[in-house]
Amino acid sequence: MSDNKNIPGPPPDDWTKTTPNVSLPNNVTGGSGGGEPDWAKTNYKIPSQAVNPDDFGKTITNIKPIETNKQDFGKTMYPGAAAQPPAADWGATQANANVNAGDFGASPSDWGPGPDKTTPYFQLPESERAKYQQLPPTPAEQAAQAAEEEKAKGGIPGWVWAVAGLMVMFFFAVAVLGIVYFFIIRDSSFKVTVKGAPPGSDILVDDKLLAVSNENGDSEIPNLAPGKRTITISHPSFTCQPIQVEGGRGVNPEPVIARCQAQAVKTTDDCANIQIGEEDKAERCYNAALDALPTPFTPEQLVKALNILIINFNTGSSEISPRRIVALKKGADFIKRLPADVVLEVGGHTDNVGQPGPNLALSEARASAVKDTLVKFGVNGSILQTRGYGSTKPRTDVDGNTELGKFLNRRIEYSIVKK
Repeated sequence: MSDNKNIPGPPPDDWTKTTPNVSLPNNVTGGSGGGEPDWAKTNYKIPSQAVNPDDFGKTITNIKPIETNKQDFGKTMYPGAAAQPPAADWGATQANANVNAGDFGASPSDWGPGPDKTTPYFQLPESERAKYQQLPPTPAEQAAQAAEEEKAKGGIPGWVWAVAGLMVMFFFAVAVLGIVYFFIIRDSSFKVTVKGAPPGSDILVDDKLLAVSNENGDSEIPNLAPGKRTITISHPSFTCQPIQVEGGRGVNPEPVIARCQAQAVKTTDDCANIQIGEEDKAERCYNAALDALPTPFTPEQLVKALNILIINFNTGSSEISPRRIVALKKGADFIKRLPADVVLEVGGHTDNVGQPGPNLALSEARASAVKDTLVKFGVNGSILQTRGYGSTKPRTDVDGNTELGKFLNRRIEYSIVKK
């Protein structure tokens, strides 16, 4: 529906000619001294006396009534209009608002504890009020209420349950690992101990190198797969018989005893001509020379046999190779047969490579290492002396500048100090 075009619009605003039409009481006078009152000097001639708010119902705006021919749908009412609004039903709709004086410019202290606590209170009809007063709690309110009830009852805190759960998981994992170890890993493997092998021997199980015998000739091989296994002992100067063992499922076999025999000198071995890398051949010749000594033997005969052995130390090292330990053990057995008044010197020698000072110290350390090994095998330490010579006493039968000469000069040489 369109608006009625017969309704005239408002006249244009002419603020210079528009003056509020307000009737003033006759007793209103001006400022001091008479004349025009002070409020007449303002744009709007509003009486200075206060108006009681309750008198607004008695104040009639002096506005010419405008007939709208009901185009305002009965919602716009002007005093003096033909159609007057019906009497208000204050019993049905009545705002019960108590507003503090602070709303009208009073200081914040008039608002009570805080401005956020001053809220107009609207009184609803009884039927509507019951509807809003009996709302069910929200999920958040229900959770908070449950927590408060649990706390009031003195229940177990949540962190206790979390710790208990972690502990249960930990002990469960330990139990599983224990079961796996005791019923699967431990029982499915076994170990074997080998005794009496030549020191420094390689211990192989099913042709796989798994251990080296210590200076006493013993070794222990753990974590063997269950079943029958073949143990082989390998040493360059000994021949050992293979050994069959069986174990597993928690059963370990008894320690096995190595059955080894020193290798005799081969027909192709030239004991008077030792070349580079022929330490094993030199040991076979050394063993043969000791076994050929007469009974009794002289210190000179023993020293000659002992000097056949070549202990070729690694560069800059005084550690004896494990494979030469068994040869030193054999030599110790013969040294112990010497008369008690015999004193031997264990001399250490180096090649001519390097500085004299470090070579001298290295040769002394190598001689001491050999003496310590002999003493460990029962030789009286008082009959052994050590001395390092460095490169000052090379062999006279070889050229010390050749590789072969350097190889032969890196040696341990025994000599007689007293007999």
